[in-house]
This record gives sequence, C-alpha cells and structure tokens, in this order.
Amino acid sequence: MVKKLSLVGLMTIVLLFVSTMVLAGERVLSINSGDASSDWVISGEPSMVMNGFDLTAFGVGLPATIDRVSIAVDVPVPGSSIDVVIYQDANGGSPVDATVAGRTTVDITQAGTFTAVFPTPVTVSQPAVWVGFYLPVGFEFLADTSGSSVLTYWAWTPGGRFDVANLASAAVLGPADGSAPVNINMGGKARITLEITGAAGSTTSAPQTASGGALNTAFLQQYAGCAAMSYDTGDELVSMLDEINLHCREVPTWQSPSAPLGYIRRGPLYDVQIYNQSGIVPGRLNIAVTHCIRPAAEDLNTAVIANAYGSPRSWHLLTTQRFGDLICAEVRHGGNLSYFVPGQ
Repeated sequence: MVKKLSLVGLMTIVLLFVSTMVLAGERVLSINSGDASSDWVISGEPSMVMNGFDLTAFGVGLPATIDRVSIAVDVPVPGSSIDVVIYQDANGGSPVDATVAGRTTVDITQAGTFTAVFPTPVTVSQPAVWVGFYLPVGFEFLADTSGSSVLTYWAWTPGGRFDVANLASAAVLGPADGSAPVNINMGGKARITLEITGAAGSTTSAPQTASGGALNTAFLQQYAGCAAMSYDTGDELVSMLDEINLHCREVPTWQSPSAPLGYIRRGPLYDVQIYNQSGIVPGRLNIAVTHCIRPAAEDLNTAVIANAYGSPRSWHLLTTQRFGDLICAEVRHGGNLSYFVPGQ
C-alpha cells in the first residue's frame, strides 16, 4: 500500500527542536529535528499514525499529565470523525501491547497545526507514550524529512477499521522505516507533538542538549535592537502567515524578575513584544517562534534560555538546544528573554 503522495521542500510549520517548556511545569515534546517536510496521504483505508516518546529520555517525571496533542496538517478531510489516542507502554519497543491512557474525537477542518485538547487531562504512569491520530482516507499530514522513522508507527486493517483500544487488532502495525509489514519509508518522523507536565518536573530545571545535526540558519534574523539574539523568520512569515510582528530591545538588568532557584542570569536582558493587527499579543502563541542567543563562550555548555511573562512576570526555563556557538529554544510568549547558567 503506497501512502506517500509527494516530497515537497516545505518550510516546517514550526522549527522544532527536542522539547520546550511553555508554561510552569508544562513542556512540548517533539521528536522532530529538521526544517523540511514531506507530505503524506492516507489511501486505501483509515490509518493510525503515531509517534513514540521516551519520557525518561526527555527527563519527564512520573506520573505525568498530557492535556493536548498536535499534528501538522496539509490537507484535512472536514466532517470526518478522527480518533486521537494516547497510549502508554511499560516496556517500550513496539506499541502492540500499549494500553489506552486517554482518547478523544475531533473533526479537523483546516490546514496548519491542529491541536486536540482532551476534555479531561490524561495521566500516564509508564515511561513510553504513543500519540496517535486515526486518520481518514484522503487526509494529508506533514512529516520531518530528517533522521530515522523508527519512532513513527502506522497501523491499519485492509478494507476496514480496527479497534483503537487494542492495537494488536490491527492487521498491519509497524514502524515507517521501510521494514515489513508497513513497507513505508518516511525518511523522518510525523510532525506529531504533545504537551506534558511531569510530577518530577520543575520550572527551575531545563536541560540543554547538543544538537545531533546542523542548524539551518537561512531563516534566522538578528533583532535590530538585540544584537546577540535572532529569531526564525520562517515561523513568523510562513507558519504564522505573517500575522505577527516581533520587536526586541535591551532593557536595564534591574528590571529582571528574580532568577529561578539554582540559576544565575547572564548576558543582556531582552524585552520582546509581539504584535498582531489588534495590537500587542497578550497571551500564548499557537505556534512557537524559535529564538537563538549567542552566549559568552564560558557559558555555552550549560546555558539555557528563559522567558519571563505573566503579571507579575516570572521566569520559565525553556529546554534548550545547542548548535555551534548558539543556544536555541521555542518561544510562545512575549516578555523578557535571557539566558541562565546553573549556580547559587
């Protein structure tokens, strides 16, 4: 069964790194790493497409709570009932023995990043989680074109449907790495993410990881008023359809909120304002805008980016990825930006 429609050189709907903390204790987990996408179509029969997440590797404590998941949509099939399922898996590997932790039903009507919000947040207590969308025929979604496809699984039953509460009931189940029985090589991972809160997580603990690849700097633009910080114009112009404008200025360091426990703020203190046609955007962006800071050389290996917002403003450490002499994270709020290093 051929599921691939065509390969397109798309700008990613959002430049995703490993994971990002977006609210106090809340993180967006992603296994994507590239900035180009391929377009895939569901053909033949409805198919479940799911991504696997190793919570231990992401540093998420258990039990943990998931309240929303997202998928990058190219062509929807409006009017179709789509099952969105969160599975938990005690032993990792194939999700064939994973059990349902939560599910909801949605109708996806528009292209772009669709976010499914669970009416009741889903609690998981096992170290591996799978997020699946049971997609109708004709539905097209986007996949990262970089890396291995072993963490994206497909499942279907020829000519019919299977019971999403029991993945073993699917006639075909396996990874999209070209191997049997799926025989689809995606050359990357579906753009499916989740937002999670871990019991052992903390707003004062955000890891930095070194990138396994190169950062595409073609769309990074330095702020006019913030010389050491840049942002991804692809997120602004393509993902957000040029509906926002970002501005940055350096402000006196005495304006900084108190540093998170166990961290010391370093470098300039930035104030980023995000505007749309109605004025300043007061809340959280639906799509993150990647920001990169060039820290002092002695801070490079431990520095993490933080975003201060709210009333009064408080710092939220963002899980940060290192690319050469830059550290980068995804930002969803206007407010202060700076970087921190561990210390007293």
